[in-house]
This record gives sequence, structure tokens and C-alpha cells, in this order.
Amino acid sequence: MKVHTNDPAQPLIGLELVGQVNAFVLLTPAIIELSGKPGQAITSKMTITPADPKMDFKIDQAAARDSRNIRFEIKRNDQATPARYELIVENIKKEPGRYVDLITIWTDTSRKIPIRVFGNITQ
Repeated sequence: MKVHTNDPAQPLIGLELVGQVNAFVLLTPAIIELSGKPGQAITSKMTITPADPKMDFKIDQAAARDSRNIRFEIKRNDQATPARYELIVENIKKEPGRYVDLITIWTDTSRKIPIRVFGNITQ
């Protein structure tokens, strides 16, 4: 990265940022894909697990950006430590076509979890 300065002797300086990035959650699989034919039951599941075993969070709310093509529910599994969540997404699109959506999950840690959803309904 380069930084412009008001110093005539050094108007441009190189800048390097170094740090460790820690994941907040593990998403398995990383995205939701819904593919199939109209009229079929098309669902996909994702496991949401805290990346740090000492970190436990609760999901406060979740919403899809454009819920015309999907329906979803989130179930908490308290048997696991830390607790895991299962996101189940169902296609509700009745005609062939592709779509993209984004499910945003808000947690009690003030962090948001974005979940990408891709749909491909074929003839």
C-alpha cells in the first residue's frame, strides 16, 4: 500500500500492515447451493460453529436480503460444546431460473455472519 504525504522530500511512502486474522465462525459448507427442478424439494444445510472453542455466541436474529426464492430456519444444537447451529435453507422458486441471495445472521457479540445463497432451478 502507498500513502501520499504532504512532505516534499517524501511525497509517497510504502506502508505494510501485518497482523493475525482470526476467524469468528466456521461455515460448513462455505456457501448454500440450491439446484434442482421446479416442484422438487430442494434444500441445503450448513453447520455454523464458533471458530474458537471457548467462544459461545447466541443468534439474535436472521434475515434474507431477498426472501422471494428461499425460506430458512436455524436450529441450535446444545449437545455440542460450544453450541453449534444448523441453518436449513429451502428453495421456494417455482419457475426455472437462477438467483442469488444473502442471509445475514446477527449474534449477541455484535458480529454479523453473512451467508451466500445460490440457486439454479432448471427445466
